[in-house]
Amino acid sequence: IVKNFPGVVKADHFVNPSLKPLMPLREQVIEAVEALAPELIETARFLHQNPELAFEERKAKACLVQVLGRHGFFVEEGIGGLETAFLASPRKGSPAIAFLAEYDALPGIGHACGHNLIAAASLGAALALKPLLKDLEGTILLIGCPAEEKGGGKIPLIRAGIFDRLDAALLIHPDNRTIIASRSLAMRRLSVEFFGKAAHAAASPHLGINALDAVILSFVHVNTLRQYLRPDARIHGIITHGGRAANIIPDYAAARFMIRALDRGYLEDLHRKVEECLRGAAWGTGAKLKLTVEGNDYEPLLPNDRLASLFRTHLEELGVPVVDVPEDEGLGSTDVGNVSRVVPAIQPSVAICHPPIACHSQEFAQAAGSEEGERMMLLSAKALALTALDLLTDRGKLAQIRAEFEARRGGER
Repeated sequence: IVKNFPGVVKADHFVNPSLKPLMPLREQVIEAVEALAPELIETARFLHQNPELAFEERKAKACLVQVLGRHGFFVEEGIGGLETAFLASPRKGSPAIAFLAEYDALPGIGHACGHNLIAAASLGAALALKPLLKDLEGTILLIGCPAEEKGGGKIPLIRAGIFDRLDAALLIHPDNRTIIASRSLAMRRLSVEFFGKAAHAAASPHLGINALDAVILSFVHVNTLRQYLRPDARIHGIITHGGRAANIIPDYAAARFMIRALDRGYLEDLHRKVEECLRGAAWGTGAKLKLTVEGNDYEPLLPNDRLASLFRTHLEELGVPVVDVPEDEGLGSTDVGNVSRVVPAIQPSVAICHPPIACHSQEFAQAAGSEEGERMMLLSAKALALTALDLLTDRGKLAQIRAEFEARRGGER
């Protein structure tokens, strides 16, 4: 496997283990990831070939836990009341740096968000740093975080105190560009149901109340609303139930919407506007509306420029070019935003392909299983580990990162 990855050192080229203590820590970290490359690639491929949906990632969790156990990590499974979550750490002490592993996939298109690479990169960073902890003060953790795509698995972990007393949380996200200082949108999921009255669609349609018309009218109203929204706002949805037969007036129809905005205040405004659209559709058709907020809201990511700058420096030193774009361009939503409100956190994007290939597409799923994707996973593991090494060895940098975190969090209250 390794010979297919330029820049990855073959096993017979490794430095004699007896000489490793004489090597600078940075070189030890890089060599450790290179030595782990076959295992990390195998892990990424296994996850890619066995995609599992949110809260169902049993094979993925078992795979990661098995690798961690082989490397001497103590693993606690089922944390936060989530079957497919876990916490792995080899020792205690301060500072405490966590790498976050995501491993859920998307319905129908598998790892079209590249979570197999996220998990492998975070795993590689944690494994590479473990041998150094015998000489360094601090804790390295790998937190297995299920259900990023749907359900916000990190949020129950936050409530369970898993992120308390951490000094930083780190992970990467595959993309079609390498962007360090990106943000994310606050997001809320809405379940929409309309209840009408069934009737014969030909003989007596006037006796029915068409719930599907209410759903369709909802989409028309929302599409009209978009003209009057801020550029950062997003509203999108699908019809999940449209009736049972064409000759029956649908007495039940349903849809799901997602609403997003750069800040929580505007998200609440957006929710009120969308709800008015839905109530208007109910009024116009005579159907009754049931509106439910599904799951947990995703918070917008709280940036930390100092922490992001450390990662950027290491990635560029490894030969990966970084693209500078407006921080509000091309944004999605993630429950890492919720984590960033509790502890300094970053989730930079790393390119595994090029535009026009985009996340959540079949083409991107293929890129997540490609040699280029695996090469970038290994480079990301190195940059993540080197960033954590900075925090373990330089308390001044850690203090600056914490100060920025407190200032930004205080400025939003």
